[in-house]
Amino acid sequence: MITKMIPKTIVCEDFAAMSLESAKLMASAVKARPDALLSLAAGNTAIEAYRCLKDMADRGEIDFSKAKFVALDEWLDLKDESENCISFMFKNFYGPLKIPRENITLFDVHADDLQKECSRIDQVIFDHGGIDFVLLGAGMNGHLGLNEPGSDFNGYTKVAELDPVTMQVGQKYFSKQTALTRGITLGIRHFTESKNVVLQIGTAQKADIVEKLYRSEPTPNIPATVIKQIPGATVVLDRDAAANITDLLEK
Repeated sequence: MITKMIPKTIVCEDFAAMSLESAKLMASAVKARPDALLSLAAGNTAIEAYRCLKDMADRGEIDFSKAKFVALDEWLDLKDESENCISFMFKNFYGPLKIPRENITLFDVHADDLQKECSRIDQVIFDHGGIDFVLLGAGMNGHLGLNEPGSDFNGYTKVAELDPVTMQVGQKYFSKQTALTRGITLGIRHFTESKNVVLQIGTAQKADIVEKLYRSEPTPNIPATVIKQIPGATVVLDRDAAANITDLLEK
């Protein structure tokens, strides 16, 4: 059955236009609240959006100096952490935009008690009054952050066992074969309680998961379908990713 629940969707002409649109949405959230708490995806889809934000900052159009950041997810059990999520974020966002280190809350992946670490991250978010802006990407299996298929929509920060698809696709972020087993991630409930959520999906490679997202009822089997239950959420696609859902968007 084709679901009637179509999230707010912006389809852009190409990947560059999609990236700029996502950057503009983030910039609007920070302009509305300069000390906003943001959580941003580490992934190739987001790199161009981060470059757009750097250009905006260089032109004086956006100021991140008061903004706060909390990590979205991180790999656990890596023997070499030089290519992990936070390294990606410092290379592509925190570093170029000169975000003060004290404004960034990171996961302690070496904590003796990872459940306590999850609670610490939750409390940072609760103390702020929730997340003001989340930029998400969707995995090939529909995961959000490292909320893998089967994840509870009502869960907060957690340690996650990785889906085989994530173990395989995640290799693209590493220069050599890397054993991926677990991760730590903000839970889906943090996304549903966030003030602004942008799910950005680009390229023809993601057209199949986009179609599943739009033609399925919200289900933990495809975590990205929770976007249909978030009133303030926006899905930003390029035309290649949206190729299989044009009939739905025309209605």
